Amino acid sequence: MDINLKEKLFTKFVRKQVFLIGLLYVGDRLFFFFEQNFFNTYLDHVFFLPEIFISIMVSLSATMGLIIMIIWGILSDNTRTKFGRRRPYLLIGGIVAGIAMMFYGLSTSYIMCLIIDVVIIGLASNAFLVAERSLIPDTVDVEKRGRANGIINSISYIGLLIGVALLLLGNELFGVPDPRSDGTIITQEGHFILLSIGGIVFISVGILGFLFIKEKRISALPEKKKFYGELQQTFNLAELKSQKEFYKMVLAMLIFQSGISSIMPFLFIFIFDQELTTPQLSIMIVVALPFVLVATIYLGRLSDRFGRKRFIPISLTIVSIGYLIMPFASDNYILFMIGLPFVLVGVLALVTPLNAWSQDLLPEDKCGKFTGILNIVNTASQIIGSFAGGIIATLFGIPWIFVLGPVFFLASIPLFLKVKETVNL
Repeated sequence: MDINLKEKLFTKFVRKQVFLIGLLYVGDRLFFFFEQNFFNTYLDHVFFLPEIFISIMVSLSATMGLIIMIIWGILSDNTRTKFGRRRPYLLIGGIVAGIAMMFYGLSTSYIMCLIIDVVIIGLASNAFLVAERSLIPDTVDVEKRGRANGIINSISYIGLLIGVALLLLGNELFGVPDPRSDGTIITQEGHFILLSIGGIVFISVGILGFLFIKEKRISALPEKKKFYGELQQTFNLAELKSQKEFYKMVLAMLIFQSGISSIMPFLFIFIFDQELTTPQLSIMIVVALPFVLVATIYLGRLSDRFGRKRFIPISLTIVSIGYLIMPFASDNYILFMIGLPFVLVGVLALVTPLNAWSQDLLPEDKCGKFTGILNIVNTASQIIGSFAGGIIATLFGIPWIFVLGPVFFLASIPLFLKVKETVNL
C-alpha cells in the first residue's frame, strides 16, 4: 500500500502509527526502567558492591551506546529491504536485548554483568532505539510533533506503571531485610523473575513493531549512501557547520540530561532505603502519576501552539525547587510526597517538548544518523551524571544526589535559549 507520510496528523494512518510507536515506547520504558534500576540494584542487593561499581557499569554502557548508535543510525538510513529500513532493527534488536536481560538475572559475577549489559545489550538495544526514535520524524510533521510526542510519552507510561507495579510486587514477594542496614533488598531469584518479564515485553514489542509499523516505499526514499562515506562525513567540518542549530540543541540537552542521569541510577536505591510499606508506595504512585500525565500532555500541546522554547525556563525552575526538597525527605513521608511529583516531571514530562524540538532539527534524509548523534545526550550524560551522583552519594549519602538536578537544569537554560525556534508562530 502506498503511504503518504505528509498527510495531516490524526488521520487514521497517523493515529495508528502514533499508537504503535507508543506501544514501542511502552517496551522501551519498561526495559530501560529495569536496566537503569534493577541492573543497579542487582549489584547492590546481590553482590553488595559500593555505588562506584554502578557508576562504572553505567558509564561503560553509555560509552558503547555513544559509539554504536551512530553506526546503527547510518546503517538504518541506508537499509533497503522489503520489510522497510527501520523494522528489521526493531525485530532483531528487541529479541536479542530481551533475551540478554533475562540472562542478566543469572549473573554470578560483576564481569558477567558488564558483558551482558555493556556488550550484548549495548549492541542490540541501540539498534532498536535508533529505529524507534527515527519513526517519529519519519511519520509526523513539525507543527503536530509536540502533541504526537505527548501522546506517545503518555502511552509509554504504561511501561513505567508496569515497572513500578513489578517493583512493588517484587518488594512484597522477594524483599528481605538488608543485612547492612534497616532497609530492604530483593533476592537474586526476585531479580531474575522481574528481569525475565522485562525481557519478554521487549521481545514482544519488537515483534509487534516489525509486523505492524508502516514505512515509506523504497522508491520514495533518498538514494542509498555508502557507509564509510557517511561515517566520514559525520565528522566533516562543513557538515558540522551546516547543522549548528542541531549541535546547539545537543549541548543544551546534554547538560539537562546530566541532571537526570545523576539521579536515576540511585533513585530506587534511595526509595528502598526509606523503608516504605507497599500501601505507602501505592499512594505515592496514585498522587504522582496524574501530575506527570497532565504535564506531559500540556507541555506537548503548548510547544505546538506557542513554540518549543517559551516554557522551558519556567518549567526547569519550578522542577528544580521540587528536587531541592528531596534531601530533606528522608524519613519524612509528607516531604517525600511533595517532592516526588517534581522529580518525576523532570525525569519524564520535560522531555516531551525537548524531544519534539530536537526532532525538528534532524535532517530529513539522515534521521537515523543524526538520531545516533543525538544519542550523545543520553550516553555522555550518563557518564557525567552517574559519576557526579556516585561521588556525591559516596561522600555525603544518596539523598544529596538530588541537589545535582537543579545545578544541571538551571545551567541548561541559557543554552536552550540560544537554539532557534522551529515552530512558525
